Amino acid sequence: MNETGGTDPLNIAESDPEWEDFVVWRERQTSDLAQAVYQAIKAENPACLVSSAVAPPYMLDGSSDKYQDWPAWGKEKSVDLLCPMLYVSLDASSYWLDRCLSVFNSPLRIAPGFSIQEEYQPNVDNLISLNNAIKNKNMSGIVIWYYGYLSDSLKQNIKSFLFSTTTGTFHKSPTVDDMDTHYTCQRNMIQTPGGYKDYYHTGVPGSTFSWCIPLYISGDYSLQVYIPEDWSGADTLRYTVTWQNQEETVSVYRHKSGTWLTLLKRFFNYDDSVTVSVSGSNTGLIVADAIRLKQKEPLRIIDAFTPDPYNLNLFFNNPLKEDENRAADFSIFPDLTVNAFTLDTGNPSIATLTTSGFDPGISYTVTAFGLTDAEGDVSDTLFFTFQYHAGLDTVIDNTDSFFAVQSGTWSEESSAEGFMGDNYLTTPAGDGTARVFWRYAPPVSGLYRISALFPSDPGFASDAMYILKEGIAYDTLSVDQSQPGKNSHVLGTQWLDAGTYAVVKLHNKCPQSPEKKVVADAVRFTRVFPSSLKPDNTGEELPCSFELSDNYPNPFNNHTRFSYVLRKEGEISLRIYNLQGKEVISHAESHTPGQYSLELDFSALTSGIYFYRASAHGVNITGKMLYIK
Repeated sequence: MNETGGTDPLNIAESDPEWEDFVVWRERQTSDLAQAVYQAIKAENPACLVSSAVAPPYMLDGSSDKYQDWPAWGKEKSVDLLCPMLYVSLDASSYWLDRCLSVFNSPLRIAPGFSIQEEYQPNVDNLISLNNAIKNKNMSGIVIWYYGYLSDSLKQNIKSFLFSTTTGTFHKSPTVDDMDTHYTCQRNMIQTPGGYKDYYHTGVPGSTFSWCIPLYISGDYSLQVYIPEDWSGADTLRYTVTWQNQEETVSVYRHKSGTWLTLLKRFFNYDDSVTVSVSGSNTGLIVADAIRLKQKEPLRIIDAFTPDPYNLNLFFNNPLKEDENRAADFSIFPDLTVNAFTLDTGNPSIATLTTSGFDPGISYTVTAFGLTDAEGDVSDTLFFTFQYHAGLDTVIDNTDSFFAVQSGTWSEESSAEGFMGDNYLTTPAGDGTARVFWRYAPPVSGLYRISALFPSDPGFASDAMYILKEGIAYDTLSVDQSQPGKNSHVLGTQWLDAGTYAVVKLHNKCPQSPEKKVVADAVRFTRVFPSSLKPDNTGEELPCSFELSDNYPNPFNNHTRFSYVLRKEGEISLRIYNLQGKEVISHAESHTPGQYSLELDFSALTSGIYFYRASAHGVNITGKMLYIK
């Protein structure tokens, strides 16, 4: 009312002429909010992709209660990707895909959503047909709604048939073909079968071909052009690239056909408008097919894993080039010799360094000098800090301090053999209100295989419900606890951060086992690596008797905390030393088996670097910390 001088909308009937004015005003407020949210997100992280599930056209037709002018969001660049919720049958899908494009004709910014609820007949053939229809309209992808409807058989079919091969994602590798709406051509154009998709274009000198490439996120990109196979024409193709107020021309002489050629490498912002046009030499046809921006992250080490005292596995974000990297390209501090370098033949993103031998509890730093990736690019110097942990494998039993009953009534039983002793807990199948949980604080960041351990008995539930939580992420899995001889189940493999608790919950909602019990015994956390992620439920062994997590936080102000696990009764001692080797803090305590934490107060000490040494059961662990007042 203040902005328009109009009537209070609460007093306007939808039949009043003023109602339409109010709807237009309200939609503008929503669009302005969408723009403000988008700009705030991009200001914080320009590499973040912003998408929005939006009402489909059939929900907006004749309706004035949504206040959602999402075509304006696309045109005003208030969102990177629009996901219209087209929960329709296969027969109607093509019509509604076209309706989406009729209100916002930018297919590379649309990824429609389809439901896999039973009423929409979500068999894999229908999903393949839907996906093909989306591809034919050059849209970015398909969104499947939603997890709760995803049966095991449908999930397997989707993995095996619908998404059986990998491809560059639309936002990290936006591609514009000569059949897309982002491509234009003028004068003497000839359409020829073949090329990147179905056709490519040729023209005589003087013809004009150009592409406009949508950008979603900021980053380093390679601008690449596709030359159709067996095409021959002008000796030289000249590509003019413009973005913002800049322009650059690249000439390709006697080009190689049937491949992607890199024109230039540049950093582009998400709001850059990148346009490419092509011309040729004075004689011979010029060609236009497809253009893409391929984002490539600089080479970095994602994870380091020590399977034994003499080998270090390194996991890189990009594959390395065979025969271009050597042991001499690596060094490990302190005082280790790198004797050999081996690249995994099945996954060239994984390499193994054979060394002179690690000691437990020491922080090591591996340095890699000028590695060459699979595309021939040479990296800057890389660093990664890690510790060698012998047998990083933790079982949290129902008797441990990091196991707890959250709600409901759970009874101790011993009629079947538990994983650690005979004792375990059970509760009758019910409505999900009886819950227990296990907590684990990993000593080092990395990938962990999480397994449920339990006794097997025909009286136990066939659909026990486990919930994996790490931070705000969670996953739910149904586990059969009734099969004889099957006393463990791999719940999943997750990246866990040191100092952050991972939580596994179990509840008693078991609709397929109404007369049975749910059993809570133990959960196992095993440090693994990408090359060893195959589930292995055999040969379960108890972990080592003493484990210590690095102090958290680090660096810290006045207070920091250590977490540790004792598998046998005994004493743990923790001593802190300054840079001169003087002991400044000493603590010793005896415990029964379990998981514990200890908080230290440094407020009486000066800022600086300190070292710790923890000892228990003959195992010594050392490390470094930084105290900042």
